[in-house]
Amino acid sequence: MKALLLALTLSAVVHDFFVSILTIRHVPESRTLDLTWRITAHDIEHALENVAPLKLASAQEHPKADSILNAYLHEHLHLALNDRPLEWNWVGRELDGETLYCYLQVTDVDPLTSFTVSNTLLQDLFFEQQNLVHVEGERLPTRSHTFIQGAKPFTFVW
Repeated sequence: MKALLLALTLSAVVHDFFVSILTIRHVPESRTLDLTWRITAHDIEHALENVAPLKLASAQEHPKADSILNAYLHEHLHLALNDRPLEWNWVGRELDGETLYCYLQVTDVDPLTSFTVSNTLLQDLFFEQQNLVHVEGERLPTRSHTFIQGAKPFTFVW
């Protein structure tokens, strides 16, 4: 009985922090922005359970998991360069333990002078969700910003 109670208690434990980290790297030679997004996998699966059961990296993985993830990211990430909205291409994803890595790329990017980001990932599900964004590039100092629920778009300036 004690073992069953302990198992139920441990299965109900929710992690203490809700964070995603988005790294945006400007690559001037290829005129691209390469995006790597680290997300807790079960959190994003939970956010999308009403859309489809993703079951990432399992034998029952949804056949359209990539397009479902990409559509969700499009809802919650908005980018603009010098006030011009940017669109990205889905490159792929990896699952490493509990961490989901999503890879995106924006092409035909001019030098960064003013870059605006809005990131509301998972904030519709978790009040505590914080989304860190790091923007880096060659010969540019790295800039960072943390988005909390209700945050307005943030403009990085060099």
